[in-house]
Amino acid sequence: MKKINSIEEFYQVIEGNGTKFIYFYTNWCPDCFVIKPHLPRLEDEYKDIEFYMMDRDVDIDLARHLNIFGIPSFLMYKDGVEADRFVSKKRKTYIEVKGFIDSVIG
Repeated sequence: MKKINSIEEFYQVIEGNGTKFIYFYTNWCPDCFVIKPHLPRLEDEYKDIEFYMMDRDVDIDLARHLNIFGIPSFLMYKDGVEADRFVSKKRKTYIEVKGFIDSVIG
């Protein structure tokens, strides 16, 4: 999973063709640590999707602009447009994140 380190990188990633999965996390979020070990498995299962991660606190203005307040948050972009997002107050599981991906790619 590639790491996005700036707002500029974020917009470079989402622009263009293809499907992108972006995992927003923070270093202080316990639920982020629970799901993170499962993400490489998802990346292996979905070879046609580009996987990225970004620390939400790197650019809080971007987080506000994207309405990312709950973490972890998962956003998917298709051909430069946000296709869907998965955010909930509950701890996310591998099965839930996989289901989210499947719902977006059909």
